[in-house]
Amino acid sequence: MQTGIFNFSHAGQREGVAPLNGNAGVSAPSAGPGSHRYPIEMEVNSRWIDKQTRPACKYAPVVISKGQGEEAMKSMRSVEENRIETCRQLAMTHRSSDRCGWISFIRHDQASDLRFGPDNVPAIVISGGSANKIAQELGKDFSLAWHPMNMRNEPVYLLVHKMDYQTYAAALKEALDQYPNLRLVGWDGGQLTGFGAARAAATTLADSLPYRPERILMMDQDVVQTEGTRHSRPDVQQAVIDKHGSTGKPIIGYGVGYPTRQDVPKPFAATAKPDAQDFNSPAQQFVSIQAPFRERQGDGIYPAHMVAGGEDMLMGLRLGLAKDGKNTAILKGRIVKKELKGPADQPNAYWNKARVETLGALFESEKGTMVRFEGQDMTLDDLMKLFVRKQWLAAHPSPDSYNAAACVIERIILRLNKP
Repeated sequence: MQTGIFNFSHAGQREGVAPLNGNAGVSAPSAGPGSHRYPIEMEVNSRWIDKQTRPACKYAPVVISKGQGEEAMKSMRSVEENRIETCRQLAMTHRSSDRCGWISFIRHDQASDLRFGPDNVPAIVISGGSANKIAQELGKDFSLAWHPMNMRNEPVYLLVHKMDYQTYAAALKEALDQYPNLRLVGWDGGQLTGFGAARAAATTLADSLPYRPERILMMDQDVVQTEGTRHSRPDVQQAVIDKHGSTGKPIIGYGVGYPTRQDVPKPFAATAKPDAQDFNSPAQQFVSIQAPFRERQGDGIYPAHMVAGGEDMLMGLRLGLAKDGKNTAILKGRIVKKELKGPADQPNAYWNKARVETLGALFESEKGTMVRFEGQDMTLDDLMKLFVRKQWLAAHPSPDSYNAAACVIERIILRLNKP
């Protein structure tokens, strides 16, 4: 299934959502009267409020109750429609009326890519705010799975937001000169940012490559090479291809992904096998994706409106990757991510400015959403204020509270889409 903010089934603009104004970075309107006004039941995620366990569930501040009534389900559907419409407007701000033209790129001369062909399997690596760290890591060793030396001459596209592009180009000049298969690409989604938009940009980039690859690798910037997930190993390559064939799914994970960073295994060392319950994980962090990567008026398999971290889970739900509580589209290994070392990027404009403006616009559109929390009915805005009073958040409004609110909305969307 292809998904996207431009194949949402509505005729024009949905009633009750006004257009964003010209300064829409933080000024998306609240939803119209009557939309998602019946409270949606939820409770706090006890692991999220514990600072020790929050990193492992940072995208899930609440648990949405399973037994929602009919009116609450209508509210949940309205929440999803409002999120999609708001993201569509953010993406198209200052752009033409082309409903599929919301992503554009800054990139190298593509003539140099014509030496590649459909059998090449490029890697697209999503990165942000880590130019100096990546420059240091590439020069230190070959531990990153996507290091150009580990890719065996396959092209590597380091995909960053346009606001980070010049910082990366300066920091990685030596690496770009040294490795002919390394490319730097900047993506632009208008005023829409976030995890889902970045992954939609990656599949759009794959779709635009002149040599029309039949398959790509997509991985996070901090994934390391392990023996069990080494993509150049013939048996691993064949296992991935066989898994695509046996499941019929366009995406296959190279293993189970985990939220925390770990020590880098020694070369050729075995990694610990995932526990049985870990195979309920989404296909994430290091995946193989088959063409077609994007269809007309679609963004590919990733939902761009999942801004705050729910894109992998919603993608898996819509593709039906899970069966009997187990993801059937991942291999049996363990994906390992490392902590990148090096100085922080300054300024980190995408993360500190553009991302916060997107979250702020979403909050303005969603703050009136009614929820039932601890037996009390309140708005999403009031819920964030309650989180501050309980010392689960430091302040509201703030970037952290905007992010927490966006995560609450995305938990609602995920619950709505579960079978």
